[in-house]
Amino acid sequence: MNRNRPPHPAGHGAPHEMSSIAISGEPSAEVSVVGGWMGHSSLAHTWFQRDQQHRTLALVVSDSKGNAMDFEITLRVDGSEHRLTVDTRTTLLDALRERLRIGTAKKGCDHGQCGACTVLLEGRRAVSCLALAVAYDGADIVTADGLGNGELHPVQRSFITHDAFQCGYCTPGQVVSAVGMLQEAAAGWPSVVSQDLNAEDVTLDGTEIRERMSGNLCRCAAYANIVPAIEDGGAMREFRYDRATDVSSAVGTIAGSPNGAFLAAGTNLVDHMRLGIATPELLVDIRQLTSDQITELPDGGIRIGAAVRNSDLAADRRIRRNYPMVSEAILSGASGQLRNVATTGGNLLQRTRCVYFQDLTTPCNKRQPGSGCSALEGYNRDHAILGASDHCVATHPSDMAVAMVALDAQVRTQRPDGERTIPLTDLHRLPGDRPDRDTVLTRGELITAVDIPPLSFATNSRYRKVRDRASYAFALVSLAAALHVTDGTVQDVRLALGGVAHKPWRATRAEDLLRGAPAIEDSFRAAAEAELAESRPLPGNAFKVPLARNVMVRMLLDLVEEQS
Repeated sequence: MNRNRPPHPAGHGAPHEMSSIAISGEPSAEVSVVGGWMGHSSLAHTWFQRDQQHRTLALVVSDSKGNAMDFEITLRVDGSEHRLTVDTRTTLLDALRERLRIGTAKKGCDHGQCGACTVLLEGRRAVSCLALAVAYDGADIVTADGLGNGELHPVQRSFITHDAFQCGYCTPGQVVSAVGMLQEAAAGWPSVVSQDLNAEDVTLDGTEIRERMSGNLCRCAAYANIVPAIEDGGAMREFRYDRATDVSSAVGTIAGSPNGAFLAAGTNLVDHMRLGIATPELLVDIRQLTSDQITELPDGGIRIGAAVRNSDLAADRRIRRNYPMVSEAILSGASGQLRNVATTGGNLLQRTRCVYFQDLTTPCNKRQPGSGCSALEGYNRDHAILGASDHCVATHPSDMAVAMVALDAQVRTQRPDGERTIPLTDLHRLPGDRPDRDTVLTRGELITAVDIPPLSFATNSRYRKVRDRASYAFALVSLAAALHVTDGTVQDVRLALGGVAHKPWRATRAEDLLRGAPAIEDSFRAAAEAELAESRPLPGNAFKVPLARNVMVRMLLDLVEEQS
């Protein structure tokens, strides 16, 4: 619409007539302009623009010199049309927040530098604090509220999944900017860090995302999670789902699918799929294929089906009576909700909780071989002191596996070429130069059961876990121990440490030293120190060495007392 206005009228009684004022898109339309003073003020005058049908097009307030001050405009915001009168100095951000009470776009710096006010303006991301509302009469505007058509947009879901915010003030602008940026990338727009300006497709890696989102600041510095949230886009990648009818067909299917995976409870796998760590193209559901029963073996041992849920295993009377360390280990791990669905087989195969493994923006040899290990020079409080390598210092997270390793459990598996049995002590690997391989299992090999052999003195066993929180936290150091003492002498002992290595750490050196030794503190301390003699702590976890020693000594003293 032509914003030129008639001069200030000589009087305020009779209207002033004009014709042939152009309207955008209709240059030949005839419009009458009727003007008059606003009250009796000499400072402002009111002008009504009307078309030939006498419909009001705009209410305009001018100053005493005839310069327009207020305009009636229309904004389409999040799918709804709003007519409002704004001062010419009103920014689009203020119109949204103060006039329309749409507070999603935030006022941060008010100079276009922080990005908190980002909206989609005619489909493109823009800062609304530097846009005059009158210049966008009739514009289509989308705020964070309007992204999902009544539901959360995938990017909004991804920000929640990745915990990509703290105070949340800048989050609406971050989300809207990310949506707009993804559209730009999909259209093939390059950035200053793009390797090939003429490339047809854009690969959005961490470097590209950081550059393209540089107009959005986060005061809480949640960038480490914002980048993977945008990479993920809020939705898991599509995958095929297959519900196998028997173990053999499931094994054969995954053996022939380089990017396939077995799905049991999925408590670890689905989490990694949501984070973008795991991107299987095929999931084969095996929940109904393996046994969910706990049965006694002829030699007095116990067979635990791979589908036995953690809560059922911990609550089983035979386990609680004969192998209390197993019950205690399971009960000290995860929450009740997770234990009610997590399976025995899945528990053994859960992956590390190293913060860098779960952060797609950082180098991690376990996640991306050859990229480097960020923990070596970074945060390493939770990491390994035994058996690590220059390629990886991650630890294995399972509590149950530690107890089962101490008990010499055997893992039964099914492969395409038949069954095999693997000592649990050999199931998990040390990292070496291939930290991406957690176990010795081959492609398509499926755990079907775990056998725990009879061990009479396992009734005198315990599991102790030291962690940063009293509950629902992974071990800094844990110990599974069983002890048999006769006449003050150690007859036999089983020890396994958790939280200190890439795999549950069987303390065989300490066991060998203790058999036949006096069951006293000096013996226990000497054995613990011998086991930890080759530890290689990092700057952030040197405390684990004395902590592990003290836990071993205290636990063995307690078991001596309990047996007596």
